[in-house]
Amino acid sequence: MRNYIIAILILLTFQVNAQDHGETIEGKISYKNSKNIYVRFASTQGIAIGDTLYKDQSGVLQPVLIVKSLSSISCVTSPITIYILNITDLILHKTKVEIVPIDTFPEAIGEQQIQLTETANVLDQERLKPEHATTLRGRLAVGAYTNFSDSPSKNVQRMRYTFSLDAQNINHSRLSLESYVMFRHTAEEWSEVRENLASALKVYSFAMRYEPSDQTAITIGRKINRNISNVGAMDGVQVEHTFQNVTIGGILGTRPDPYDYNLNLKMMQYGGYIAHHKNYEDGGTMQTSLAILEQKYLSNTDRRFVYFQHANSLLKHLNLFSSIEVDLFKVENEKPNGTMSPTSVFLSLSYRASKKLSLSASYDARKNVIYYETYKNFIDQLIEQETRQGGRFRFNYRPFKFVSFGSSIGYRFQKDHQNTSKNLYSFLSFSRIPWVKMSGTISNTLLKSNYLKGHIYGIRLSKDLLDGKLFSDIDLRRVNYQYGQSDSKLKQTIGSINLTARITKKLSVSVNYEATLEKGRSLNRIYSNIIQRF
Repeated sequence: MRNYIIAILILLTFQVNAQDHGETIEGKISYKNSKNIYVRFASTQGIAIGDTLYKDQSGVLQPVLIVKSLSSISCVTSPITIYILNITDLILHKTKVEIVPIDTFPEAIGEQQIQLTETANVLDQERLKPEHATTLRGRLAVGAYTNFSDSPSKNVQRMRYTFSLDAQNINHSRLSLESYVMFRHTAEEWSEVRENLASALKVYSFAMRYEPSDQTAITIGRKINRNISNVGAMDGVQVEHTFQNVTIGGILGTRPDPYDYNLNLKMMQYGGYIAHHKNYEDGGTMQTSLAILEQKYLSNTDRRFVYFQHANSLLKHLNLFSSIEVDLFKVENEKPNGTMSPTSVFLSLSYRASKKLSLSASYDARKNVIYYETYKNFIDQLIEQETRQGGRFRFNYRPFKFVSFGSSIGYRFQKDHQNTSKNLYSFLSFSRIPWVKMSGTISNTLLKSNYLKGHIYGIRLSKDLLDGKLFSDIDLRRVNYQYGQSDSKLKQTIGSINLTARITKKLSVSVNYEATLEKGRSLNRIYSNIIQRF
């Protein structure tokens, strides 16, 4: 019996070692992006599309990548692991793998067989999945606003239609489309729409994006570039190319008209930017971008400026965002010259101190943006106005599971004390009120400016009536305003009720009624909305 056991052990040892035999090819990760990981070998001879690549984890080869395409020395792969893979990591390809019969030692092989089966399932899914998977998301909404009162003023009805679409990799290609369009008009006032369609039709985004490779993207149309987001939407062509964690891009086109947001071919702009983005193993991210832009009106320089943006979450639970604009051009005595003048500075910090407490603060300093050609008729008035500065601090605290409270204080000012304003908002919220199965919030707002003092307090109650199919919301507010130094006061009671019904998973209908009561008159509003998602 003893000899039999020894023989079995020898056989097991031989067979376990057998599965580690076979030729291996070593390579290193040379580049990675959000979709693919590139592995460089001395030669890819013996590697085929669909093969698995491995990483040595403490002496155990773990499947981490699957080959999607290859050249003579490089493979394009997709990750199939939760492990974080980094540039220069050593990657292995096994050209021969011996499979141990499962009935040899079932208990030892069982877990491994499960792992191999799960890995095979993932590989099968990857093989069946198109290289450029098509995704389509969109929303169509129709809204109606109706205002009526007991005063002699005319009743007003407005309609609003919005359509948004995000189609990625159309028909499994490298072509994508995004759009966000709104059309709104007032009943019986079609003359304004006929005179200027742009007064009713607002195209906030409409762009085609083509990716000739995983590193290069070309966008044509109207789009906000996330690397220079505070610059706003741009019409024209945007091209960018990524080298590892660095993206270089350029733009050429026009900017939307400042008055009706229409296409304006007279307002040309062009420029370039460089951006760096990195994800860290602990989950932190960092993004930095620098851009220089030239904006023109016809052939004359309207504005030239540098834009800097930085965001990071390198410290745990701490997020930072900042943006700075510095003008490089101005006109003095009708003569253009170079300058360096900060136009805007924005800083924002948010910190999650614990599961119960979160804090945030921001600082904002802005001058009037001067377009020396567009604003030529009233440019002196804009230059004379001083920089507006403001700060905001907010905290939220949740002492108990269903109870939270918080406060937000804001202060905005100018050195000449014009347009100074202060506001304080506080709230106490109950996400679940016992017995009645609803949520509620009590709030209080204090306002103070050069021309107004105000106090608003209110209560909001929300309840799910039919297990997610019908939702109700009731809001009641009391407003007290005093204007300037006079005795002129305004007191209002505002009440509203909202019903939202989910007809299907992607179709919802809502109706909101709001009444404003004050001495001598009442104002009523009805807003209904139908939303279809797809």
